[in-house]
Amino acid sequence: MKQEVFCEIISTGSELMLGRLVDSNSAWLSSALAGLGLKVARHTSTGDDPGRLAQAFKRAWADHQVVVVTGGLGPTEDDLTREAAAEAFGLTLEFHEESAAALRAMLQARGHQLTDNNWRQARLPGGATLIPNAWGTAAGFCLEEAGRLMAFLPGVPLEMKRMTEAWLLPRLKAKFPAAAGLIKTVMIKTAGYGESLVDNLIGDMMRAGVNPKIGLLAGPNLVRVVVTAEGADEGEVSAVISPVLDELEKRLHGHVFGYGETTLAEATAALLKASGYCLAILDAISQGRLSGLISPSLERENWSGAQAMPWQPTLSGAVEILRLYAPDAICLQDNGDHIQARRRSKEIRLILTARPDPEAPPAAPGEVALTAESAIQCESLNGGRLMTRKFKVGGSAGLALSRAAALSNFHLWQVLAGFADE
Repeated sequence: MKQEVFCEIISTGSELMLGRLVDSNSAWLSSALAGLGLKVARHTSTGDDPGRLAQAFKRAWADHQVVVVTGGLGPTEDDLTREAAAEAFGLTLEFHEESAAALRAMLQARGHQLTDNNWRQARLPGGATLIPNAWGTAAGFCLEEAGRLMAFLPGVPLEMKRMTEAWLLPRLKAKFPAAAGLIKTVMIKTAGYGESLVDNLIGDMMRAGVNPKIGLLAGPNLVRVVVTAEGADEGEVSAVISPVLDELEKRLHGHVFGYGETTLAEATAALLKASGYCLAILDAISQGRLSGLISPSLERENWSGAQAMPWQPTLSGAVEILRLYAPDAICLQDNGDHIQARRRSKEIRLILTARPDPEAPPAAPGEVALTAESAIQCESLNGGRLMTRKFKVGGSAGLALSRAAALSNFHLWQVLAGFADE
C-alpha cells in the first residue's frame, strides 16, 4: 500500500528576509522530492536568529516526516544552523573527526590556510549522521528516527543539489520505499483570458481530492494552469494526465500558447520562424514596449524592425499609420475591387494604436483609459486586408501600455497559430 510522506523545506538566512536573494533552493528541492513521490506541504524561510531557527526546526519535525534545511553551515558567526539544531533537540555540538579531515583536505587542495573559524564546520550535533560534501567546505548532517528524517544542507545551490542527488535522495528512497512513485507537474500557459474567465471555463475540473489536481496561477497578462498528477511510474502518470491535458486544450481553445517556461514572445518567434515571415512593428502608443517584448526572441531573418509612430487618436489609426509610413502595404480601391499594391509578401506588419476610451470615467492623474487597437497586415494573409482587435486598457500609464503591448503580441500569436477569428 502506498504511503503518503509529507515534507517541509526550510531556507535559512537573513539575506532572504531582506529580499537580497530569491529562494531558488526550495523550488529545486520540491521538484526533486516529488520525483520520489514525496509531497512538499510547506516552505519556510527564517532569518539568522538562533531562537527562531530552533523553533522552526522543532515545529517542522513535529509536523512532517521529512524536513530539509538549507543554509547556515558556513564558518562565520552568522551561520547558526548547527547551534540551533542542537538547541532544538537538546543535543550538544561535538567535534566530528571525519568532517574535520575532509575539511582539512579540501582547504589544502585549494591552497587555502585553515583558520580557527573553519573548525566550527567540523562541529555537529551529537548523534547526527554526516552528509559528505565533496564540492565545498560545509558538510551537512542528518537527524533520524523511525519514520522521520531531517537533513541539513549548505545553502550554496551547486553544493546543495549535488549532495541531495548523491546522498539525500538515495537515503529517502530506502527509508520510505512505500512512497515510491512519481509526482509530475505540467504548467499550461494561456493568454487573452483573465483568471475569472479561465476559472469559469474549467472550474468543474478543479475539484479537491482528485488526481490530477488542477490549480490556477495568475500573472501579468497571462494565466497559468498547473496540473499535478501522481502515479506509480511514468506510464501510469501519463495515463492519468493525458486526457486531462487534452480536455483543457479543448476548453481553452486558441488561448494555450505554450507549456512550462515558454513565454508568449518565444512562442510567437517560433511561429514566425516556422512560417518564414519577417515582422515589422509600427507602434503609436506603447513607447517601445511592444518591440521590447517580442524582438529579443526573434532571429535576424524574422525581424524587419520597429518604428515609433506619432499618436494616432482615431480608429482605425492602423490605416492612417499604414498610409503614412507603409503606403505600399495599402490595398488600393478600384471599382470596389482590391488591387494588390507593391508589397513584400513575407513581411507581416503589427500595428498598435489607440484612442481615449469615450466610455470610461475621467482618469486620475498619472492614469489612462484607452481603447487600443492591434492590427495585422500581410499580403499573403486575409487577402492583404487588416485583421484587427480592439481592447480596453486602463490604470497607471505604464501598466496600461504594457498590457496593450502584451495583448497585441497575443493577437499576433493567434493569427500565426491559425486562430485569427477566435
